[in-house]
Amino acid sequence: MGDGRRRRRRRRRRRRQRKQNPQSKSAAEDKADAIPDELLCLVFLCLTSPVDLVRAASACRRWRRAIASDVFRVVCSQHGAPPSHVVGHYSVDEPLLTTRPPGRYPHFVPSSSTPWKEVVAPGFLELDFLPPTEYGESKWELADVRGGLLLLARFSATHDLASPLGLVVCDPLARRYKTVPASAWFRGRCYFLGSFLLDGEDDAAGARISLSNFRATCVIYRDGIAKAYAFSSAGGGRWTSSAHGSTVVFRNDYWTAPALAIFAGSTAGCAYWTVVNRDVALALDKEAGELSSCVLPEALRGKPPSQDYAYELPWPPTIRACL
Repeated sequence: MGDGRRRRRRRRRRRRQRKQNPQSKSAAEDKADAIPDELLCLVFLCLTSPVDLVRAASACRRWRRAIASDVFRVVCSQHGAPPSHVVGHYSVDEPLLTTRPPGRYPHFVPSSSTPWKEVVAPGFLELDFLPPTEYGESKWELADVRGGLLLLARFSATHDLASPLGLVVCDPLARRYKTVPASAWFRGRCYFLGSFLLDGEDDAAGARISLSNFRATCVIYRDGIAKAYAFSSAGGGRWTSSAHGSTVVFRNDYWTAPALAIFAGSTAGCAYWTVVNRDVALALDKEAGELSSCVLPEALRGKPPSQDYAYELPWPPTIRACL
């Protein structure tokens, strides 16, 4: 009982001293503040759970500033950050069993084993912050997921064979999005085969991919020819086409595209479409934006394309959205 009273008296005495002299600090506080930010960030780098990192950021203002600082990002890049964490999957309510993956009306399904379930509420990663479609006559489709960002395409509800009405890259955790300017190449009679999200090319951005630093590769079919176009957010945003970004698919017929090129699946570097009545597949090199004919990889044969995409959060830059 006496020890408790003594501790309370010491705490009251320290509070009075701080009020009388706000600049005064204890020896322990002086020693803690003397630790360089770089050394402090190395300690935080040992925390492999995002929950522990959020708890550390809640301990005091200095730790919070250190975890959210650019110094932490530099230390992680120099010493190797822990792996990304899969916090759940984006599934689609209307799967597309034709040329482009994976379908319409994506929604978030949290993983039951992720440590992020203690930090991020499942409803927080829904896409209700996206711009509304006009008069309910268009639909959002999930095109790709990468580095905590989603690529979505908006299509007419009545003209599925048309090119997309627009593309959007969004960050569900920050609840922000960026509209990708339309390309003149998408106008007219073309069939959209798919779009894929890639890391950005602006090293000065400080991250491999972000809303200000990303690329996307799109494939369209027109008049018997499939062609790839690449978009980069660098330099204000621009569309380009590679010299090897086109290949003849089959027949000079716009309307037969759905029966000619069926999406077969995707790997980290390539996407594939099977071509009816031909023994080869159409392959897209996502990074180079180049198309070619090849044999469908064994791993994708007889396997239906996935209808949900794993959603990973790079660790630790996006931890700042939770702080």
